[in-house]
Amino acid sequence: MSNAFVRHIVHALASTAAGATVCAAAFTALSLASFPAAAQNTADTFTVGVALPLTGSTAWGGRSARVAAEMAAQEVNAQGLAGNHKIKLVFADGACEPRTAYSAAQRLVTVEHVQAIIGEWCSSASIAIAQVAADAKVPMIVQISSANGIAKNGGPYIFQSVMQNSDINAREAALLLKTFKFKTAAVLVENDDFGLSFSKNMVDILQRAGIKIVLQAAQDREDANWYATLTRVQAAKPDVVIVSIAAGQAANFVKQYAEGNIQIPVFSDYPPPPYIFEKQVGLQAGKIGLVRGTFFLQHPKETEAQKDFIAKFEPALEKAINAKQSTTHWDIVTYDAVMLVADALKRGGTKPDDFLKALAATHHQGVLGMYEFDSDREIKPQGLGFMFIKDRPDGSLQVLE
Repeated sequence: MSNAFVRHIVHALASTAAGATVCAAAFTALSLASFPAAAQNTADTFTVGVALPLTGSTAWGGRSARVAAEMAAQEVNAQGLAGNHKIKLVFADGACEPRTAYSAAQRLVTVEHVQAIIGEWCSSASIAIAQVAADAKVPMIVQISSANGIAKNGGPYIFQSVMQNSDINAREAALLLKTFKFKTAAVLVENDDFGLSFSKNMVDILQRAGIKIVLQAAQDREDANWYATLTRVQAAKPDVVIVSIAAGQAANFVKQYAEGNIQIPVFSDYPPPPYIFEKQVGLQAGKIGLVRGTFFLQHPKETEAQKDFIAKFEPALEKAINAKQSTTHWDIVTYDAVMLVADALKRGGTKPDDFLKALAATHHQGVLGMYEFDSDREIKPQGLGFMFIKDRPDGSLQVLE
């Protein structure tokens, strides 16, 4: 993908009045969100820019991921996990919006002089940052955004440490076919790149398995009224309803689905965060028996590394945000991304070419799983786990074996 083409994507994604408004607000917040810059990077200090949505509708996740990154950096520096080097983090607000993220990345590169970047959250924002990082030849780890090909299309400085949508959707489809008995399905998504790619991937996999798709529908994120779509669902009479909707809209969908007393089983893609989502919908998700995918949930079979992480992270998060909030995989992967930087520094040092080679040769056991990159600098999916969880009527969550 050419630089000009990526810039065209960024411009197209951001060219709305709402985007411009968010951009202005988020860019103002950037100066407040960033750590003070050091006068000059010293030989043993490696500066990492961390771009997260610290304002806007996804700020609940960006704020907790920031705490996870800070915790990782503190451990790296205290325990010498980067060898003779120290890591300094500089935070920037990408607001999950491409224009804001692009400006934030430019500031990280030209003002803060970062030597690596971690971020963002939304795929469109990460693509925008990747453009800046590639142009400046600054290594970047995309730790959350799962759109296909961000690393491959971004060039040799861009790495993607999260499973891509195609790999996630393949796992979801396999678990669906194993968990549910169904011959027909309806697929409902948000009308954006993430939702439409989910729809295409899922429909292709299910049709190859002999499942008949009786309804496909995409709805704009700004449209919170799902009643017309749900009427179409009831008319189509699928055996299962499969959805991919961002957390805020998913709450609207679940409430309206429950209010309609629809008895058709529902499966959701992974975006609604465990427990945080349940606070949004109350007992409604349990009423419809919602099943969804997730990379992580605190449960008896979690690893020792995950137990240790939760024990350290949740008290630190509560202190930072003055509220209790459960650990999500987004927190873990941001922590792991800082550790990937430290691991590459320890093996390769700070010289750009050596650091880049060390990052490409990563073989690191993180909290979420094993991190290894393929030849396109995309994570090898077999190293990371995935599970289904189900909402019970009492509001608790059950891990489906």
